[in-house]
Amino acid sequence: MVSTGGEDALKRARTALASGRLTLARDILEDHVHLHRDAEAFKMLGEIRHRIGDLPGAGAAWFATSAKGPIVDEAVSAWRTKHDDDFAAMWATIPASARRGELTPKLAALKARAEAAAPSPEPSPSLSPSPDPSPAPASTARAKAPKKVAPELAATAPPVAVPQARAADPVRAPRTDEAAADRSVPEAQSGFDAAKVIAWVLAALFVVCAVVGLITILQWLVPGT
Repeated sequence: MVSTGGEDALKRARTALASGRLTLARDILEDHVHLHRDAEAFKMLGEIRHRIGDLPGAGAAWFATSAKGPIVDEAVSAWRTKHDDDFAAMWATIPASARRGELTPKLAALKARAEAAAPSPEPSPSLSPSPDPSPAPASTARAKAPKKVAPELAATAPPVAVPQARAADPVRAPRTDEAAADRSVPEAQSGFDAAKVIAWVLAALFVVCAVVGLITILQWLVPGT
C-alpha cells in the first residue's frame, strides 16, 4: 500500500516525466525511495534511469522489484559488470528503503554474499594475549652460563706456558758457562804443573851439563888432573 506522500511523489515524477524532464523525475523518485519502500516507485525509477542511459542504475532499482524481461536482464547484467560482481558495492547501490525490513529472496542472497565478502575486523590491541614471561629466566640462565664455564676451564687447563718459560729462561745460561769454566780449571792447573816439572827437569839437565862442561874445561887447563 502506497502512502499519501508516496502518491504525491509518484504524481510529481509522472508530471516531470510527461514534460520531458527526466532528470527531475529521477531525483524525485530517488529521494522518495530513500525513505519509503515503494515497489512501484522502484520500477518507475528503473525505467527513467534506463531512458537516461544509466543501465547499471536501472539494474540496481529493478533488482529490488519483481520486474522481469530482456530489458531488465540487460540492465542487471550491466550493473554486475560495472561493479565486477563486488557484492558489497552492489548491495550499497540498492535503494536504502529496500535494504531495510523484510528482504526478498534475491536481496537476502545479495546481502549474505556482501557480508561474506566484507573483511573481518581486526582484533582489538587490548584483547591481545600478554607475552609469556617464562622465556626471561631461560635467557638469563643462558646469559650466566659462560661465567660458570670460564673458571672450570681455567682450573682444568694444563700448565703449558710454565715449562716453556723455564726451558727458555736465559738466566740459567751463565750458570752453565760457569760450570764449564769450573770444569776447565783443573785442566788448566794440571797443564801448569806439567810445565813446572819439565822446567825443573830441564834445569837439572842444564846443571848437569854445566858441571860436565866445567870438569872438561878444568882438565884442559890443568893437564894431569
